Amino acid sequence: MTKENEQNNKQRNQEIAKKQAEKLEAQKNEAIPAKSLEGLTKRNEDYMFRLNRMLEEKGVPSEKRKQAVDEMIVELRDKQRQGITASKLYGTVSERTDAIIAGPKKKAKEPSYWSVALDNGLIMFMMFCIMYAALGAFSKKQAEVNGGILTLIVTSVIAGLGMAYFYKVAGYRRDRKKRIPFWKTLLLSGALVVIWITAYTLVMAVPGALNRTFEPIVYAVLAVIAFGVRYILKKRYGLIGSIF
Repeated sequence: MTKENEQNNKQRNQEIAKKQAEKLEAQKNEAIPAKSLEGLTKRNEDYMFRLNRMLEEKGVPSEKRKQAVDEMIVELRDKQRQGITASKLYGTVSERTDAIIAGPKKKAKEPSYWSVALDNGLIMFMMFCIMYAALGAFSKKQAEVNGGILTLIVTSVIAGLGMAYFYKVAGYRRDRKKRIPFWKTLLLSGALVVIWITAYTLVMAVPGALNRTFEPIVYAVLAVIAFGVRYILKKRYGLIGSIF
């Protein structure tokens, strides 16, 4: 190949590259007005162009696309002064596209006191049933092991209410405005334990059919039922609130 041909090829390649760059620039200006991109670095301009094109390919409405792009451009103008690029700030174009399509993450709804109490009450009921079933299987003197069904229900309810209140107060420790001293948290824990033991002792003394004891298999079945009820409530109604 002669030098003349090499020069011609080089010149032709340069012209092609120039036309491609001009075409790309025209596409950018068509997709996002040049005035909107003023103040951005070339790298960030390219990022915004590719993002806008991908949003368009994904079928994102023009109004939503324009709002997202305009907000990002404003933020980028400020951040790039600190040397932060669009890819560092938003991730890859694909990741940012998915985030825009998905929309802002919804703030987790804080569970109500009663949902927490119900959830923890079911857990305690289930745990007591398992314990009674296990102890009863190894002991013939089952009546001496527990205080009966009324004791089981009442103590589970009190435990659920108490734990829900404790979680609520303990949650305040993350909020400086509502934070309570650590010694008060310990005092509250001790008070809840005393209340629970007192209730257990008093209800356990209730005689007769109201507080009868059952065979281990009955407690095992009750534990399964409690687990099923809690599972259904969590699945169907989104019951939340415990540490489990």
